Amino acid sequence: MPPRKLTIASVMTLASSLGASAQTLTATVKDVRNAKGDLIIAVFDEAKPFEAMDMTNAAALAAVPAVEGQVSVTFHNLPLGKYAIAAIHDENRNSNLDTDKDVPTEGYGFGGMGRSGLPPEFADAAVAVGTGATGNLKLKYWK
Repeated sequence: MPPRKLTIASVMTLASSLGASAQTLTATVKDVRNAKGDLIIAVFDEAKPFEAMDMTNAAALAAVPAVEGQVSVTFHNLPLGKYAIAAIHDENRNSNLDTDKDVPTEGYGFGGMGRSGLPPEFADAAVAVGTGATGNLKLKYWK
């Protein structure tokens, strides 16, 4: 094989092996009620910030335009481990989950959240991250 072809083949092999080791997690947020504002999706690798929905201490964070129905975001290059997902529908783009007398006025959700709307334990919501890992959650709206 001529040297140039060998180099190209080596680079392609290296690129494919690097891609195979990249850990991804695709978070799918369902039941988005409208296309106002943004969805803020956080991936947590620890229980305390997840259960408090403390997005400032998330392992990864994404803000994407809201789309009525369903939105998916893929997080790349996460270390191997267990992660839990939380999201808010920030309809007015103020970077907060707005409330009225402690009742959320915007949608929110946790992976593994039940009908009560309360955050689950981290262990109940966590998914193991590897190539092609997925996590789903539904938004809850009180008002």
